[in-house]
Amino acid sequence: MLCVNVKKQFPLLRIFEILAFILIITSLLQAFPIVNTASAQPATRVQPYEITTRGNLPYPTGVQGNGYNNKYPLLNIQQLFNDCPNEIAIIVHGWPLNEAQAKERFDRAKMSLEHNHYSIPIVGFSWDSGTEISRDGWNYAKKIANQDGPKLAHFIFNYKDTCKHQHNKDVNVRLVAHSLGSRVVLSTLEGLNKITAWNTNHFNITSVHLMGAAVDDEEVSRSPLDTGDSLLDDGIVYGNFIQREVVHFFNLYDPEDNMLKPALFPSPVYYPYFEGDSALGYHGKQAGIDSPSSSIYRDIDVKNEISNIVDSDGDHNCDLPNPFIPDSCTIDAIGENHLGYFGFRSAVTGMLIDDGAMNVVVNNWRNP
Repeated sequence: MLCVNVKKQFPLLRIFEILAFILIITSLLQAFPIVNTASAQPATRVQPYEITTRGNLPYPTGVQGNGYNNKYPLLNIQQLFNDCPNEIAIIVHGWPLNEAQAKERFDRAKMSLEHNHYSIPIVGFSWDSGTEISRDGWNYAKKIANQDGPKLAHFIFNYKDTCKHQHNKDVNVRLVAHSLGSRVVLSTLEGLNKITAWNTNHFNITSVHLMGAAVDDEEVSRSPLDTGDSLLDDGIVYGNFIQREVVHFFNLYDPEDNMLKPALFPSPVYYPYFEGDSALGYHGKQAGIDSPSSSIYRDIDVKNEISNIVDSDGDHNCDLPNPFIPDSCTIDAIGENHLGYFGFRSAVTGMLIDDGAMNVVVNNWRNP
């Protein structure tokens, strides 16, 4: 009789155990969200390279050693010129990052591409974007961004020219830039336009993606007459260079971006304060400007791609604390984290937990 009673109770006990297990797993997933278990061991591997102009180098130089957190070796940049893969992506970080922080951004971009199963070599472009969050620090980084654009332009020209004339390969170059890195890219397009051999060979940039672009919203115009909204305007526009040098240009903007949107005290105000103007990454291009043709240029709202996660780099700290209120974080809603465009990593495992807006980038690459 005892055996019979135990057998009758056993299914009920198992149900309770299963329910308890489900509750535990649900709680863990809420605490540590996971994009995909493949993030830990992605089937798609992205080859990592890095170049730098830090130290005011006249030309981008290959970075030796390892990538972020010594996860993998950085490949010799000469290998890229020898192999000439069909396409590469150059990743340009924003402001204000040191070399270690730049590597972290490149690694997150790499993991996001692997998560989206897009195998393409990436070249992280590390530039001296400063480390001081202030108006002076901003102006310094802006100056360097303008100077480094032509340097990156010559690297891109040399790569495409080498592949074309030494290896008989037409290769595609894609540019992806975050925040003030967008100014580097726009300056790069201007630099390419000034290289005679680039134009005579009819070279172009396959695609550009600006993410949270920290440049004025009229700078993609083709007419300097569209500038002048702020006393800080330099009168420079890049629309003609976009029109001439790029096949597909995508501006990924976010109206809730907490470094670009206007805000009232006590919240910090960054771009509107530094520039006295609206950012391209805040709401897209300014209405009424002479923008590049719609077959080339496109604004895309990616607010919903930027998750409500306060720590994108996994350092256990809020990405943008409020300087006026101790122990206060300015990020509390979807779209607000300016540092989440490349994705988010777990503070526990260091692996990817969200791919930010990189899925949009990959989708545009696949379906331009």
